[in-house]
Amino acid sequence: MLYVVGIGSGSKLHITKEAEEVLKNVDLIVCYKNYKKYVERFNKPIYTTGMTKEIDRVEYALKEAKYKDVALVSSGDPTIYGLASLAYEINSIKNYNVEIRVIPGITAASLASSVLGSPLNHDFVVISFSDLLTPLSTILKRFEYALKGDFVICIYNPLSKKRKEPFLKAIDILKDFVKDVNYIIGIVKNAGRDNEEYLITNFEEFYKNLEKYLEFIDMNTIIIIGNSSTKIINNKMVTPRGYLNKYKIL
Repeated sequence: MLYVVGIGSGSKLHITKEAEEVLKNVDLIVCYKNYKKYVERFNKPIYTTGMTKEIDRVEYALKEAKYKDVALVSSGDPTIYGLASLAYEINSIKNYNVEIRVIPGITAASLASSVLGSPLNHDFVVISFSDLLTPLSTILKRFEYALKGDFVICIYNPLSKKRKEPFLKAIDILKDFVKDVNYIIGIVKNAGRDNEEYLITNFEEFYKNLEKYLEFIDMNTIIIIGNSSTKIINNKMVTPRGYLNKYKIL
């Protein structure tokens, strides 16, 4: 059996009881090398690979799962930019015929939203700005249409030291939408981890101090751009669901 397990932020506070039980009982754990520190406490054999070796990692897990119970670990939730889809694809293509079970985890969007307040309380989209697997033109088209639809936008993988173009081009697109809305922007780094940090600002301030924000943002950062209704309440970022438009508070 192959268990594709989400471990949230990696913190003990953000791993589900189901994920805990699976990791306690499997014969082998397979994960990205930087996640090893989060699963060592289960005292299981651990196989790791580095960045861009996802196919190797999944294939190894599937081969081993023919004969034992294996946990293929993703941070966050394995069905949200994780390895669950790749496991299903390779299992089918290679005819491994391994039974797969997905164990959900708390995704970074949920963690970041709770840190900021409640910005994802209405319709929202999630977009990864990594163009390693998705063409930049597709990323930017999705971003623009999300703005046109007045969705709250949650951005994963906003930029790295070598990859700034998608983010900077998106900022140029956003600039065209701020004539009537000074969008609230929430930035959370290392959500749910010991070194968690967050900032809440607006587009005008963000754009004016872009270099400063670019130094703060990295691949462990989630950025949430509010919609036209998002506001700051008691220093927290909140997107109303609409209850007060429909009902009166007595």
